[in-house]
Amino acid sequence: MQVYHDSAGWWLGSFKSMLKLIYSNKGLLFIALGNLVGALLTGSFWLLIATTQDADQYGKTNYLVAMASLACSIALFGLNTTVTTFNAKGLKNISLQANQLTLFSGVIAAIFVSIFSDWYAGLFVVSMVFWMMSSYDLLGKKLYKQYALVIVGARGSQLLLSLILYFVLGIEGIILGFVISFFVFSYRYLGSMRMFNFKFNEVKGKLKFSMHAYSFNMSTSFLMFFDKLVILPLFGYTVLGQYQISLQLLLLVGMIPISLYQYLLSEESSGSRKTRLRYVGFAISVVLAATLFFASPWLIETYFPNFIDSIVAVKITSIGIVPMTIVWTINSRLFTTGQTRFIAVGSAIYVSVQVVLIFLLGREFGVPGLATALVLALGAQSTFLFLGQNKLKKKILLEETMGSRLAKKTDTK
Repeated sequence: MQVYHDSAGWWLGSFKSMLKLIYSNKGLLFIALGNLVGALLTGSFWLLIATTQDADQYGKTNYLVAMASLACSIALFGLNTTVTTFNAKGLKNISLQANQLTLFSGVIAAIFVSIFSDWYAGLFVVSMVFWMMSSYDLLGKKLYKQYALVIVGARGSQLLLSLILYFVLGIEGIILGFVISFFVFSYRYLGSMRMFNFKFNEVKGKLKFSMHAYSFNMSTSFLMFFDKLVILPLFGYTVLGQYQISLQLLLLVGMIPISLYQYLLSEESSGSRKTRLRYVGFAISVVLAATLFFASPWLIETYFPNFIDSIVAVKITSIGIVPMTIVWTINSRLFTTGQTRFIAVGSAIYVSVQVVLIFLLGREFGVPGLATALVLALGAQSTFLFLGQNKLKKKILLEETMGSRLAKKTDTK
């Protein structure tokens, strides 16, 4: 009986300590709340659309959004992450100069998308570039409450507008719902345009950092968008739709590690250390993975009977939450310490492993094989980053030890 009370007391004490730790980091609460509510709204939209479309139509809709979103990621050139990191370090003009560059790159990307797809997809690209730069600027300046409002406002209005316009215009209406919402909540970016002076001295000095950030951002975009561009020509819209429902649930639950990354990037760039918070984030990711794994059959059978063939894929992708958390939290530290070389290599590993396994496992096992390719790619990336981080720690410790010994010798002399 005493053992039971001691065990219960330990768990209660641990839970209270975790709540105290999270509450002491209110910025994380705002970021997580904004991302989670935004993800719930976006996820709800896609899940609602899934109830009105068959797998083929669902695949077509997601393909169009994925293509435009990937073009946006290409146009950003990693400058959104650069803005967050160096705003927090005190570079005052980095945001304005980055906005100037993304105006040009965003318009160019939009023109290409319009040529190869539709004009409204081009508008999607420009509006999303503006919105992304606005939100990451808020993170860098630690305006976390405003960030949450921008995320939730854009996602909430998009849900309503896209649903209404879908029943009027079809798939084109869905895209226009995104466009209008992104533009409305890009007021920070749009307001900066009147101050454009076309000077690039601060951002020019951070190009190497931006390129490494670009590689990580692109690997994240590949996680969310690129695989659809590979899967469609190989397996068709129906398989893509079945795969997308599993990815949608993964990204919905994955907002916790993404929020943790965004908060740590801003806080640790300005000198704060949040080691305990990393461990708490990892523990939460394990719980979320287990919950989605066991709840997925009931969830799909009850609410998405058209996607019954996705149950195994959802169970497999749920495991990916754990390596995803490792990737995001390690990368936040590598960004703040300037060790972006590991991030670039890790991103290349992810993309290479996933593309190869999509061909191998997708052809052999169908949708579960595609889900397995995703999880294994995340696992390979997280393993490399974990080993790379440990190697980096040993190197830093060795340098500090040698420096200490040299200082002692100097004092003796």
